[in-house]
Amino acid sequence: MNRIVSAEPLPDCRLKVTFNDGVSGIFPVEPERRGGVFLKLLDPRIFNAVTVNPDFGCVEWPGGVDLCPDTMHQAMAGSESEVELPTAVALREDAKKNQ
Repeated sequence: MNRIVSAEPLPDCRLKVTFNDGVSGIFPVEPERRGGVFLKLLDPRIFNAVTVNPDFGCVEWPGGVDLCPDTMHQAMAGSESEVELPTAVALREDAKKNQ
């Protein structure tokens, strides 16, 4: 069973996550694409309030918004080249913004 052990909010509605099996990386939450209750996450105060549920190993936000860790793990581990390239580019862009 895949469980998230840490999650850190990043700009542009992305999460830096680590799973119990060592898989880690940047996960784009994409609230606009998901719609519905996920639109609440466009507010940076709400998005940055992300926590890891210790019982279920999922990320969750105030108001009952959560994401399935198995789906996130599959997206991140299923095609590493697709995950790594945007992550590296996004991290470089963040570094440029913070200079």
